[in-house]
Amino acid sequence: MAVPAHDDRDYDFAKKYDLEINAVIKPFDGEAEVGQAYTEVGELFNSGEFDGMNSKKSQYNIIKYFEENKIGKKTTNYKLKDWGVSRQRYWGAPIPFIHCDDCGLVMEKKENLPVALPEDVEITGEGNPLDNHPTWKHCKCSQCGKDAIRETDTMDTFVESSWYFLRFCASQENWEKEAFSSEQIKYWMGVDHYIGGIEHAVLHLLYARFFTKVFRDLGYLDFDEPFDNLLTQGMVLKDGSKMSKSKGNTVDPDEIIAKYGADTARLFILFAAPPTQELEWNDSGVEGAYKFIKRFFDRSSNIVACESIPIINHAALSKEEKFARKKVYEALVRANEVYNERHTFNTMIAGVMEAMNALNVQENSDVWSEGYWILASIMEPVIPHVSYEISEKYFGLNNLNPQAVLDEVFVEESITLGVSINGKRRTEIEVATDASQEEIISVAKAAASKWLEGMSIVKEIVVPKKLVNIVVKG
Repeated sequence: MAVPAHDDRDYDFAKKYDLEINAVIKPFDGEAEVGQAYTEVGELFNSGEFDGMNSKKSQYNIIKYFEENKIGKKTTNYKLKDWGVSRQRYWGAPIPFIHCDDCGLVMEKKENLPVALPEDVEITGEGNPLDNHPTWKHCKCSQCGKDAIRETDTMDTFVESSWYFLRFCASQENWEKEAFSSEQIKYWMGVDHYIGGIEHAVLHLLYARFFTKVFRDLGYLDFDEPFDNLLTQGMVLKDGSKMSKSKGNTVDPDEIIAKYGADTARLFILFAAPPTQELEWNDSGVEGAYKFIKRFFDRSSNIVACESIPIINHAALSKEEKFARKKVYEALVRANEVYNERHTFNTMIAGVMEAMNALNVQENSDVWSEGYWILASIMEPVIPHVSYEISEKYFGLNNLNPQAVLDEVFVEESITLGVSINGKRRTEIEVATDASQEEIISVAKAAASKWLEGMSIVKEIVVPKKLVNIVVKG
């Protein structure tokens, strides 16, 4: 960087070759030390009009000075290093080069691509399996036709995985022509949502963007970014440590599926934590997920099988029935937000559990049937087997438009208000949402009668939709 006073490598170079070292940055509270480079942020000196400035904050001013005087300009330097893509292993795309004694290193002919891996390879754990194969590496030179040796290194698997999404835009039969077809690319790209583990996705996202921009520069693509949205999943921990085969703290999903079913494993993972956060594996949590699914399935017996969802007169329902309906539709609203925006599946599942509890304290079969039609739909991506079985058993064609019902379900027919005496909360009341101030005060006085005995009421205050405060004196 040619700043020996403020870079350790430059300082060593300057000392070795006896170059002049001019310091321009010193500590804020002292002088620059002799015998070493000062590499921290400090105060500028020996810097003309910039003396006394913070060396970090002054960068903008210095760049501006250089550009205004046409003696320099701002630029960005990237520390991008060459990527060694070769690997000495079987798994990976063979590198299509040939080593010829006469021609040197030459490319394989295009008509011979792709170079296929041998299926009879022996993986011993020692050396490159392709290099040890008795016949695969022997070939003809693509230029002179003489006996030659095929390159036995394969490419880093990131090379193949970094643009597979483009390969999916083409059919199996005609992939070579369709892989970069503008019609197919326009229909499928960009990827709506990319989900990956936090360790893997960081590098894969980098390489996928790199390849996309290379194909763009080559004229194969007309867009810059492959993915519209990214969600990185958190780690799964066991006893506080990341699950790892080497640590021996992994959980075998086959055992969980055999004992509890696949739905239980899915529900526990999605309910234990948001997908972007770390998840601590907990065996008792798996048991809890299983119990909820069993309860969810058993209570479906309250449904009356129907070809269409019953039309419900919400105004005629009891308080418990209205509350149950409201919790079901709250779960629906939350599910729409989660699936479309936030992906906090744990909060969505919690909403379904609340709705289940509300349904359980009422006995209206129509409310049960409508509620389960909605809840089974919400939970189908989470517990698909149980949800599908319930839907298939009880529901045929339906005429329910959940969004059209939201307004009537969320109409508040009553509100709860706190009642305070001289500013101290004593009780609460429930009144109709359209109750007059006189009606509210009357109900509040009745509810707080024991605190009003022998008292003179000085003032009555109603704070709309919040509380009633009665001021008294003895």
